[in-house]
Amino acid sequence: MEHVFWLRQGKIAGRSGPNTVMWDLNEIKANGINAILSVNNGDAVHETMLSNLGITYSSIPMSSNAPAREGDKELCLHNLPKAMDFIRDNIMNGPVLIHCRSGKDRTGMVMAAYLIEFEGYDVDKSIEEVKAVRPIAFSAEGWKEFSLDVLNHYKALNQESINEH
Repeated sequence: MEHVFWLRQGKIAGRSGPNTVMWDLNEIKANGINAILSVNNGDAVHETMLSNLGITYSSIPMSSNAPAREGDKELCLHNLPKAMDFIRDNIMNGPVLIHCRSGKDRTGMVMAAYLIEFEGYDVDKSIEEVKAVRPIAFSAEGWKEFSLDVLNHYKALNQESINEH
């Protein structure tokens, strides 16, 4: 499938949004993608067409600023658990495709959070793993540092939640 990269074959895929490189929704469906998560505002995503193909869809935006601005970290920390819930709720039905505009920074951060949440990775290793499959990930101005900060806080919040139960 052109323009798609796999973090975990058959489970978690990424790509740029349809506003950057047009999607072939029939090809996406034919390749088993059953859920799409927009981590931008879902620009140019045709929800009705996705629904008609039986593809579950949600838009859970992360910050689009490069470099990050005041409030961006809080937005991401608020929305990352929602993104993980969407993945958790849909991954058993088939692969989940994650995208933003370019499929590199916001997509990369959500993929790294997936590795932290579902595979127990530490933050640095999760970022390395994402960069191994998407070398341009975390390349926007300030995004590597911003992602490290967000993901370290995310992991700490998850650990606190586990310790409370």
